[in-house]
Amino acid sequence: MSLRFEKFTQEHIPQYYAWRNDPEVAIFDQSSFLRPMSFTEVEEWSSIMVNGLTFMVYENDVAIGTCAFMHHDARNRHAEIAIVIGNKDYWSKGYGTKIMTQLMDWGFEGLNLNRMYLHVFGFNERAINLYKKMGFIHEGVMRDMLYRHGKYQDLHVYGISKDEYNKL
Repeated sequence: MSLRFEKFTQEHIPQYYAWRNDPEVAIFDQSSFLRPMSFTEVEEWSSIMVNGLTFMVYENDVAIGTCAFMHHDARNRHAEIAIVIGNKDYWSKGYGTKIMTQLMDWGFEGLNLNRMYLHVFGFNERAINLYKKMGFIHEGVMRDMLYRHGKYQDLHVYGISKDEYNKL
């Protein structure tokens, strides 16, 4: 498993557009991707990715997903992190662990963060298991936050501090 990370640019938007219009991928997203979106809509939304700390992830030359640091607060040394494995051929094969490991190394060592956190739907058991395995602690629940699967769903908050990370 040899991963390569590239800064997310305009060139990556067509691939991201395809993933975000796949209902099996979009169901796990917390944004507005529950309906098919035009290329222009995805392109406009993606400007935050192009201008932020977002990376396209490749296995050899195959694009498999994205990862990002969001809401980076340099003064208080924390950031929200996110991963999306948009290429379903790479689900449940250990890529999430490799990507999260890289994000945690970059965050704690490269960005000198003291804390990282993330949000995940309660029904996304695969992701929750990954985050627990990586040492993230369940910090709370935002009840009935978003509508999925015909009902309101809770959004769970997980976090990890640099001290907790160093003990792993």
